[in-house]
Amino acid sequence: MKLIFIVLNVGLFLTTSSMEVVRSIPKQDKLIEAIIYVESRGDVNAYNAKENAVGCLQIRPIMLREVNRLLGYNKYHLKDRWIRSKSIEMFNVIRHHIKNPTNERVARTWNGGYNFGKATDQYWNKVKAQL
Repeated sequence: MKLIFIVLNVGLFLTTSSMEVVRSIPKQDKLIEAIIYVESRGDVNAYNAKENAVGCLQIRPIMLREVNRLLGYNKYHLKDRWIRSKSIEMFNVIRHHIKNPTNERVARTWNGGYNFGKATDQYWNKVKAQL
């Protein structure tokens, strides 16, 4: 009986200890996940013919050119917009070049460019609802 009690207590200790380790691991980037949801519902094959926006983050050619301009060389190509990991890398290039990068400022910039205006209000509300 004592052995069972000790085993159960050790098991409980290990379980709660493991949970603490899991809690200390950084969670996924909630902002990127929210924007991906708003842009494409997570569909890496999403395509908006009207804007030539593709992939999970609906990246247009002008955004791709801006990312490459910020990097100083042509790292990304049009086909990279279809790849989730590369789309997220491009998103992060833009994010890291935004002054005071709050979630709101990053989302609005992603939607409306550096000089976003009121037109991005509805977009921000959609993203905020997913956070």
